[in-house]
Amino acid sequence: VPSNYDPVARTYSGIWDGTFKPAYSNNPAWCLWDVLTHPRYGMGQRIGAADVDRWALYAIGQYCDQMVPDGFGGTEPRMTFNAYLAQQRKAWDVLTDFCSAMRCMPVWNGQRLTFVQDRPSDTVWTYTRSNVVMPDEGTPFRYSFSARKDRHNAVEVNWIDPDNGWQTSTELVEDTVAISHYGRNLVKMDAFGCTSRGQAHRAGLWLIKTELLETQTVDFSVGAEGLRHVPGDVIEVCDEDYAGISLGGRILSVDRARRILTLDREITLPSSGTTLISLVDGEGLPVSVDVQSVTDGVQVQVSRIPDGVAEYSVWGLKLPSLRQRLFR
Repeated sequence: VPSNYDPVARTYSGIWDGTFKPAYSNNPAWCLWDVLTHPRYGMGQRIGAADVDRWALYAIGQYCDQMVPDGFGGTEPRMTFNAYLAQQRKAWDVLTDFCSAMRCMPVWNGQRLTFVQDRPSDTVWTYTRSNVVMPDEGTPFRYSFSARKDRHNAVEVNWIDPDNGWQTSTELVEDTVAISHYGRNLVKMDAFGCTSRGQAHRAGLWLIKTELLETQTVDFSVGAEGLRHVPGDVIEVCDEDYAGISLGGRILSVDRARRILTLDREITLPSSGTTLISLVDGEGLPVSVDVQSVTDGVQVQVSRIPDGVAEYSVWGLKLPSLRQRLFR
């Protein structure tokens, strides 16, 4: 486990220097690190410690250790892992089973094996019509939706119950509102390494909410700037065809003294509410600032201009009456 980690209190102190210490832990992130790097019972003879992204596992481990309600008036870690491997299996199958215990997926980023977890995260980039490849038909963003049969509203979660002689028990999770609207659509899943009823319930609830709420996908093509992404990144799409108004483009000039940005197309501010404009700073991260006024439709005065905002960089508009559209 990390050298600054207390596996009993599940706390992390100070800044981690990347070193480890021996200790017992049922945090799924460090169980996965062990099985990946141990030379005897793990994959350590094929994968070295330098080939595994320990920093991604560190963030995942902290998320798993956060205390959440257990459903019975107490609290428990969000995710724990308690399992034993009794038979030889393909390495990739074992890896994906371990990752399923913490809602993440393994990704080779070109240098090492990293992991992307489904947890709240910041937007990493903004895409508009100005920074995507325009197809011949003139529709850069193409949308599709999941089929209704794939939107389950009830799930039976199989988990190992210590109070049942360590035998398999089943936790039923349902969305009664969705069932009343669309009828009951049941799916079954195995919670690998789960020995907590509360964790099994959360796993089923996560599956239901994911399928009922994340129903839309967007397809578009980009140039070299798309190389910055890994699967699981959260992006913002400002599609003026979808919204019916101009929502994004490029910055033609930057006047830092007067805090004025000249845009490549006209925008219109609503009569009430706060309008934000998303810019890309010098570190390549999106930053939102307040729009104070607009002159001639294209000259926008903002509350501040972040460091690194340059000509021909991307901007995106966030209106109070238009919800931000994020995709992972």
